[in-house]
Amino acid sequence: MINKMSQIIILGSSRSFGNTRKAVNAIIEEGTIPLIDLNTLNIKPYDYEYRNHTDNFMALIERIIEFDTLILATPVYWYTMSATMKIFIDRISDLLDIRKDLGRKLRGKNLFVIASYTTSLPKGFEDAFEQTCQYLRINYLGTSYIYSGTEDKTFLEHSTLELLKAQEILRLPTPD
Repeated sequence: MINKMSQIIILGSSRSFGNTRKAVNAIIEEGTIPLIDLNTLNIKPYDYEYRNHTDNFMALIERIIEFDTLILATPVYWYTMSATMKIFIDRISDLLDIRKDLGRKLRGKNLFVIASYTTSLPKGFEDAFEQTCQYLRINYLGTSYIYSGTEDKTFLEHSTLELLKAQEILRLPTPD
Protein backbone atom coordinates (compact mmCIF):
# COMPACT_ATOMS: atom_id res chain seq x y z
CA MET A 1 0.00 0.00 0.00
CA ILE A 2 1.23 3.47 -0.86
CA ASN A 3 1.56 5.99 1.96
CA LYS A 4 0.07 9.34 0.92
CA MET A 5 2.36 11.18 3.34
CA SER A 6 5.38 9.89 1.47
CA GLN A 7 4.52 11.26 -1.96
CA ILE A 8 5.84 14.27 -3.83
CA ILE A 9 4.77 15.86 -7.11
CA ILE A 10 7.36 17.11 -9.59
CA LEU A 11 5.71 19.45 -12.09
CA GLY A 12 7.55 19.74 -15.40
CA SER A 13 5.48 22.09 -17.52
CA SER A 14 6.41 25.34 -19.22
CA ARG A 15 3.34 26.90 -17.58
CA SER A 16 3.26 26.61 -13.80
CA PHE A 17 -0.53 27.04 -13.65
CA GLY A 18 -1.51 25.57 -17.02
CA ASN A 19 -3.41 22.45 -18.02
CA THR A 20 -0.95 20.05 -16.42
CA ARG A 21 -1.32 21.74 -13.04
CA LYS A 22 -5.11 21.56 -13.49
CA ALA A 23 -4.79 17.83 -14.20
CA VAL A 24 -2.72 17.37 -11.04
CA ASN A 25 -5.30 19.30 -9.00
CA ALA A 26 -8.11 17.17 -10.46
CA ILE A 27 -6.41 14.06 -9.05
CA ILE A 28 -4.78 15.40 -5.90
CA GLU A 29 -6.30 18.01 -3.64
CA GLU A 30 -4.03 21.05 -3.85
CA GLY A 31 -1.70 21.40 -0.89
CA THR A 32 -2.12 17.83 0.41
CA ILE A 33 1.08 16.55 -1.20
CA PRO A 34 4.27 18.61 -1.61
CA LEU A 35 4.76 19.95 -5.14
CA ILE A 36 8.00 21.05 -6.74
CA ASP A 37 7.65 23.19 -9.86
CA LEU A 38 10.73 22.64 -12.02
CA ASN A 39 10.16 26.12 -13.50
CA THR A 40 11.21 27.63 -10.19
CA LEU A 41 14.58 25.86 -10.23
CA ASN A 42 17.77 26.28 -12.21
CA ILE A 43 18.40 22.83 -13.68
CA LYS A 44 20.79 22.71 -16.59
CA PRO A 45 21.06 19.91 -19.17
CA TYR A 46 23.24 16.86 -18.55
CA ASP A 47 26.92 17.58 -19.10
CA TYR A 48 29.66 14.92 -19.30
CA GLU A 49 32.13 17.35 -17.75
CA TYR A 50 29.75 18.20 -14.89
CA ARG A 51 29.93 21.95 -15.51
CA ASN A 52 26.36 22.11 -14.24
CA HIS A 53 27.36 21.27 -10.66
CA THR A 54 26.22 24.65 -9.29
CA ASP A 55 22.60 24.31 -10.40
CA ASN A 56 19.68 23.08 -8.26
CA PHE A 57 19.54 19.45 -9.43
CA MET A 58 21.46 17.75 -6.61
CA ALA A 59 19.60 19.72 -3.94
CA LEU A 60 16.33 18.67 -5.58
CA ILE A 61 17.36 15.00 -5.60
CA GLU A 62 18.43 15.19 -1.96
CA ARG A 63 14.93 16.42 -1.15
CA ILE A 64 12.92 13.98 -3.24
CA ILE A 65 14.77 10.84 -2.11
CA GLU A 66 13.09 11.33 1.26
CA PHE A 67 9.78 10.32 -0.38
CA ASP A 68 8.64 6.84 -1.37
CA THR A 69 6.54 7.84 -4.38
CA LEU A 70 7.51 10.37 -7.02
CA ILE A 71 4.63 11.74 -9.09
CA LEU A 72 5.89 13.32 -12.30
CA ALA A 73 3.47 15.67 -14.05
CA THR A 74 4.09 16.74 -17.63
CA PRO A 75 2.17 17.84 -20.67
CA VAL A 76 2.41 15.67 -23.76
CA TYR A 77 4.17 17.51 -26.56
CA TRP A 78 3.52 15.58 -29.78
CA TYR A 79 4.42 12.17 -28.36
CA THR A 80 6.75 12.81 -25.43
CA MET A 81 7.30 14.69 -22.19
CA SER A 82 8.06 18.40 -21.93
CA ALA A 83 11.62 19.66 -22.38
CA THR A 84 11.60 20.69 -18.72
CA MET A 85 10.80 17.13 -17.62
CA LYS A 86 13.25 15.65 -20.15
CA ILE A 87 16.12 17.70 -18.72
CA PHE A 88 15.18 16.50 -15.21
CA ILE A 89 15.08 12.86 -16.36
CA ASP A 90 18.36 13.21 -18.27
CA ARG A 91 20.09 14.63 -15.21
CA ILE A 92 19.43 11.41 -13.35
CA SER A 93 22.50 10.25 -15.28
CA ASP A 94 24.51 12.28 -12.76
CA LEU A 95 23.36 9.78 -10.14
CA LEU A 96 24.87 6.89 -12.07
CA ASP A 97 28.34 8.37 -12.13
CA ILE A 98 28.93 11.43 -9.98
CA ARG A 99 26.59 10.81 -7.03
CA LYS A 100 26.06 7.06 -6.98
CA ASP A 101 25.16 7.29 -3.29
CA LEU A 102 22.04 9.28 -4.20
CA GLY A 103 21.28 7.12 -7.22
CA ARG A 104 21.19 3.99 -5.06
CA LYS A 105 18.60 5.64 -2.83
CA LEU A 106 16.17 5.74 -5.77
CA ARG A 107 16.04 1.92 -5.87
CA GLY A 108 12.71 0.60 -4.69
CA LYS A 109 10.95 3.96 -4.92
CA ASN A 110 7.66 4.26 -6.82
CA LEU A 111 7.06 6.46 -9.84
CA PHE A 112 3.70 7.54 -11.26
CA VAL A 113 3.14 9.92 -14.18
CA ILE A 114 0.31 12.38 -14.77
CA ALA A 115 0.21 13.49 -18.41
CA SER A 116 -2.09 16.16 -19.82
CA TYR A 117 -2.88 16.21 -23.52
CA THR A 118 -5.16 18.04 -25.96
CA THR A 119 -5.09 16.12 -29.23
CA SER A 120 -4.85 12.33 -28.93
CA LEU A 121 -3.37 9.68 -26.70
CA PRO A 122 0.30 9.34 -27.63
CA LYS A 123 1.78 6.00 -28.64
CA GLY A 124 5.02 5.18 -26.89
CA PHE A 125 4.79 8.05 -24.39
CA GLU A 126 5.38 5.82 -21.38
CA ASP A 127 8.42 4.05 -22.81
CA ALA A 128 10.97 6.57 -21.51
CA PHE A 129 9.51 6.44 -18.01
CA GLU A 130 9.19 2.65 -17.97
CA GLN A 131 12.72 2.07 -19.21
CA THR A 132 14.21 4.65 -16.84
CA CYS A 133 12.45 2.96 -13.94
CA GLN A 134 13.56 -0.47 -15.06
CA TYR A 135 17.19 0.65 -15.33
CA LEU A 136 17.16 2.39 -11.94
CA ARG A 137 15.10 -0.35 -10.24
CA ILE A 138 12.23 2.01 -9.50
CA ASN A 139 8.70 0.58 -9.38
CA TYR A 140 6.78 2.06 -12.30
CA LEU A 141 3.13 2.48 -11.28
CA GLY A 142 1.87 3.71 -14.64
CA THR A 143 0.55 6.87 -16.25
CA SER A 144 -2.80 8.62 -16.11
CA TYR A 145 -3.60 10.58 -19.26
CA ILE A 146 -5.81 13.56 -18.54
CA TYR A 147 -7.47 15.28 -21.49
CA SER A 148 -7.21 19.04 -21.11
CA GLY A 149 -9.22 20.03 -24.16
CA THR A 150 -12.96 20.61 -24.32
CA GLU A 151 -13.99 19.42 -27.77
CA ASP A 152 -13.91 15.63 -27.62
CA LYS A 153 -16.53 13.91 -25.45
CA THR A 154 -14.79 10.51 -25.73
CA PHE A 155 -11.51 11.94 -24.40
CA LEU A 156 -13.38 13.73 -21.60
CA GLU A 157 -15.05 10.46 -20.56
CA HIS A 158 -11.68 8.69 -20.74
CA SER A 159 -10.17 11.34 -18.44
CA THR A 160 -12.79 10.62 -15.78
CA LEU A 161 -11.67 6.99 -15.75
CA GLU A 162 -8.03 8.08 -15.67
CA LEU A 163 -8.68 10.34 -12.66
CA LEU A 164 -10.22 7.43 -10.78
CA LYS A 165 -7.35 5.14 -11.80
CA ALA A 166 -4.76 7.62 -10.49
CA GLN A 167 -6.61 8.13 -7.22
CA GLU A 168 -6.83 4.37 -6.72
CA ILE A 169 -3.15 3.73 -7.53
CA LEU A 170 -2.02 6.58 -5.29
CA ARG A 171 -4.60 5.73 -2.60
CA LEU A 172 -6.05 9.22 -2.64
CA PRO A 173 -9.48 10.54 -1.75
CA THR A 174 -11.37 12.23 -4.57
CA PRO A 175 -10.76 16.02 -4.49
CA ASP A 176 -13.88 18.15 -3.98
